[in-house]
Amino acid sequence: MPKPFFLMKSWPVILTIWVMDVVLTFMQVHMQGLPYLEAFWLAVVESIPGALCAFLFCYWLLPVFMKRRKMLLFALLAVVICFVASLITVSLSLPMLCNSAGKVMAAPQTCGLQTVFPGHFIAMLFTSGTICGIRFYQEYVRTLIDHERLHTTHLEAEMRLLRDQLNPHFMFNMMNSIHVLIERDAGQAADMVLEFSDMLRYQLHDASKPAIPLQQEVAYLQNYVNVENKRRCNELKVTCNWETQLPPYYISPLILAPFVENAFKHVSQFADQDNFIGIDLFLEEETLFFIVKNSKEPVDTTEETRPRGIGLANVRKRLALLYPDQHFLSIEETADQFVAYLEIKTDVLR
Repeated sequence: MPKPFFLMKSWPVILTIWVMDVVLTFMQVHMQGLPYLEAFWLAVVESIPGALCAFLFCYWLLPVFMKRRKMLLFALLAVVICFVASLITVSLSLPMLCNSAGKVMAAPQTCGLQTVFPGHFIAMLFTSGTICGIRFYQEYVRTLIDHERLHTTHLEAEMRLLRDQLNPHFMFNMMNSIHVLIERDAGQAADMVLEFSDMLRYQLHDASKPAIPLQQEVAYLQNYVNVENKRRCNELKVTCNWETQLPPYYISPLILAPFVENAFKHVSQFADQDNFIGIDLFLEEETLFFIVKNSKEPVDTTEETRPRGIGLANVRKRLALLYPDQHFLSIEETADQFVAYLEIKTDVLR
């Protein structure tokens, strides 16, 4: 994104303020009775030192002191420079100033360094301070733009990394599933390979996009559940409640898949009681709700230190990057079940 010209250059600002200073000074002295030409040259002579000081501050001193974070020292130095510059300017131009003043003042003998210098010094200080303030704002906005661009680049790189981690993780689990099913039923394994290829096609063509229709993500989850049911020969009690009519919302691809994948991966395998997975996805009051539950076996204390999967860890990071302050995620684990509860505000899915 190109930066605005106002944020790229300081000299137009300095030139504009200098011209305004010349015009205002010219109008002031001319209205007091000084002829046009003398009023013009007097305005130019008084304004040039202020413009030079402004260039000095903006292009040399201010950037140096900003990098060193010594703005108080810069302010003190700027006051000293303005004081010296104003003193030299008034001293050199005093004959012309007093000559001009003698033409319009009732008591020209009062024209002197002690009467002219304070006003000139304050005017130079005000002009230079205004320009430095604008220059400081430019640097501040430029820093914000560069920081935002760097932040966006970092987020894009991190999102690519997280997605690259997710896809091999998913493929590893599914290939394991197909391998198990081949030993049970080669025909169903062949059908499962075809369905799996459709899922991979989804990952290759759709998951690379920043956002996809919510309906496509739900269809992918439905295919995933069907494939897992075939692999397990329907030995699980899987209950799915999908929203039938989904609005045209958009969501980051594969943001919901890790929850379903995790449920099938860690579901219990009891021989004497039901093993279940429950999936609910619905919209209510401008919020998308996604709830995944699965039964689990009691965790043995010796298994507490075993490595956890990267699926849920990745999805936490993706949600934080994609929907900051626009989602709520709760993962609870009890003695007999695991529950993942996710809310996403639909205003970020439009």
